[in-house]
Amino acid sequence: MAERPPFHLLLLRHGQTDANATGMLQGHLPNPLNALGRQQAQRLASRVARHRPKVTALVSSDLPRATQTADAVAAACGLAPILDPRWRERGFGALEGHTIGDREIWRAAHGDTDPPGAESVPAFRARVREAFEAVARAYADEPAVAVVTHGGPVGVVLRLLADGTIALSAGHDPVEVVQAGNCSVLELVRESPSGPWRVACLNDVTHLAGLATETDSG
Repeated sequence: MAERPPFHLLLLRHGQTDANATGMLQGHLPNPLNALGRQQAQRLASRVARHRPKVTALVSSDLPRATQTADAVAAACGLAPILDPRWRERGFGALEGHTIGDREIWRAAHGDTDPPGAESVPAFRARVREAFEAVARAYADEPAVAVVTHGGPVGVVLRLLADGTIALSAGHDPVEVVQAGNCSVLELVRESPSGPWRVACLNDVTHLAGLATETDSG
C-alpha cells in the first residue's frame, strides 16, 4: 500500500477592509474588501494557485470580506468555495462598528476581554476548534485545503497549538500567538489523519511585497 502523503491546511486571513484601515472592530458586520484588500486577495490567490501540493478544496467564512477573498482564490485555483459560518470572526456585541484602538481590538479578537453582548470566549474557541477539526476530518484524503477566515479564528488556532489542545509534532518549537496580517498564510502540515501537526509557515505575507499589510480588526 502506498504511503499516504502529508495533509496541508492553509489558514488564510481575508484582505483589508476600510474598517481594518480605520481601527474599527468588525465582528459579524458585512464589510466588503476595499481597493487594497482586493489587490491583496489577488496576490494571495496567485500564491495559493502555485502551492504544492495542489490545493484541491476551499472553505470560507460566510462574511463578505472573507467570501470576496475566497472568490479570488477560487478563480485562480478552479475551485468552488464551501461557506462555513463556524469560521466567522468572533461576534463583538455592542462594540461592533466602533473604533476602539488596535490593542483593544487585539485583546477582544483573541478572547482577552468580554465586550457587552459579545460571543463568549468559551463559545468562540469551541466553535473555531470544531471548525478546525471538521476540516481536518472531512478533507483528510486531500493533499491540501485552504480556509479563508479572520484574525480571531487564526489566533484561536494558534493558542490551541500553543497550549497543546491541538497536538504539535515532537520536538516542535513553541508556537507564537501573533496577530495575523491581512491575506497572511498560516500553513499546518499533518503526516497522518490522527497525528500531530507542524507549522510550515506563520503569518507569511511575502506574496504581498510592495503592498501595505496593515493588521487590524477581524
